[in-house]
Amino acid sequence: MIIHRRTFVGGAGALLLSGFLSPASKVLAAEKGGTLTLGFTSETSSMDPHWHIVTPNNSVSQHLFDRLVHLDEKQGLVPGLALSWKPVDDQTWEFKLREGITFHDGSPFTADDVIFSAQRAQNVTGAIFNMRAYLSDKVFEKVDDLTLLVRTDAANPLVPNELSTTAILSKAVAEGAASADFNSGKAAIGTGPYKYVEYTPGAQVVLERNDAYWGDKPDWKRVVIKPLPAGGARVAALQSRNIDVIDNIPPADVAHLEGTAGLNLVKDVANRMVFLSMDQGRKVSPFVRAKDGSEIANVFLDRRVRQAIDLAIDKKAVATHILAGNGAAASQFVPEGIFGHNPDIPLKDADPEKAQSLLAEAGLADGFQLTIHGPNDRFIRDSAVVQAIAQMLTRIGITMQVDTMPGNVFYKRASSGGPEDGSEFSFFLVGYSAATGEVSGALRNVVHSVDKDRGLGSNNRTRYSNADVDALIEEGMRTIDDAKRLEIFQSACAMAIEDVAYIPLYYPVSVWGLQDSMTFAGRSDERTLAMDFHSAR
Repeated sequence: MIIHRRTFVGGAGALLLSGFLSPASKVLAAEKGGTLTLGFTSETSSMDPHWHIVTPNNSVSQHLFDRLVHLDEKQGLVPGLALSWKPVDDQTWEFKLREGITFHDGSPFTADDVIFSAQRAQNVTGAIFNMRAYLSDKVFEKVDDLTLLVRTDAANPLVPNELSTTAILSKAVAEGAASADFNSGKAAIGTGPYKYVEYTPGAQVVLERNDAYWGDKPDWKRVVIKPLPAGGARVAALQSRNIDVIDNIPPADVAHLEGTAGLNLVKDVANRMVFLSMDQGRKVSPFVRAKDGSEIANVFLDRRVRQAIDLAIDKKAVATHILAGNGAAASQFVPEGIFGHNPDIPLKDADPEKAQSLLAEAGLADGFQLTIHGPNDRFIRDSAVVQAIAQMLTRIGITMQVDTMPGNVFYKRASSGGPEDGSEFSFFLVGYSAATGEVSGALRNVVHSVDKDRGLGSNNRTRYSNADVDALIEEGMRTIDDAKRLEIFQSACAMAIEDVAYIPLYYPVSVWGLQDSMTFAGRSDERTLAMDFHSAR
């Protein structure tokens, strides 16, 4: 983590650029006990915390809803609604719940609410991510109101990590509630440090401090979260002091803001892989065509084609030039320092000539037509990265088309709606950050073959499947010994990368901008939480 500090000198230009303020506006930096205004690149797609585990949604929902186990800024486990936990045997964990916790409506929190929440999280109609990947192997047994046993089908060393993903709701309030009831506020009642006030899609989320909260009292009485997808607008709002904190500072603005008085920049390498996903489940893929536009067999089913695309992409150039240092080139699913990282997996140099040779071996010497899809407001310069990938692939003879769109549209289309109940797309840029803070999340959700009954492959949008990789993943998931589990997961990662299951591109370097009247330690999970910002006054 790197922190840059300066002293603020106001400027009329910044006020005019922001588009938020009238000339007569009086803008003050956030003060303890006042309002903290956060500017997010992407807005939450739902106030229902079980709708989609994605960073913008998690960042908002964690203000309202606690988990049994929380993750600190480096994704280490800390007590949440569970005061303590321990394994009773290889297939049973005991959780002791906090006493005296109440929901925002004053009703008491008990083990019944945990059991209800775990069941609901797996069965939300229309949810983009149904949580079965983390919950389907678990049976919850109430011992008393404050004691819970969690039994698993097989030994599972990651039960506390996995339960850190699931927001705890009030059974009395949320039973039978639809996601629309959370958006309206009717069901948005948790035990978290903030209460729901307002959710206006596309405009703002407004929260009010829960002064009855069991944990540390946040500095800010009121929090306003505004979606500001345009990087220039976010930066201008920060400079004008109309916004106290922004996430995802555009690379082109980093150097300028480091020299701007009154602002702090906080940088942290994110535990997220941004990668390319290729259709490996259909015989014919919707956006793969011959050079003349006619239908051809799905080229991604040939490993040589996947290898060619991987070798055509200069990942170092993407990180250094397109992202201007706001990304680190990726060779695998998690960065160094995260459990499961395999130091023996090399970062390959781009080799366009070898890529063309592999296409020729696959009978595609003349290339083919391909559309790459991606979001244009989810990651730093995501549309520019997509364009750069298209140019690199054009150089090896693939005729490329580019189609980017807002993240809330992209993720729905990337996850469903296509032929054979798959993605609408054939080839697309997406990201994944394991909510558990280690590699098993990526392996079980993104890499493992789709198994809806067991909740495996829940983010395997393009139906990659390798039985040998699956076997290693499942072996690691039931191995209690940390050293053995690490070795197994590293082997699974190596095998999947060798098979070009996906093409890792980079790990984002998260950059937050904030007023120098505040302190912030950064987060490896990229979340922006009002509770983590503290007034220096």
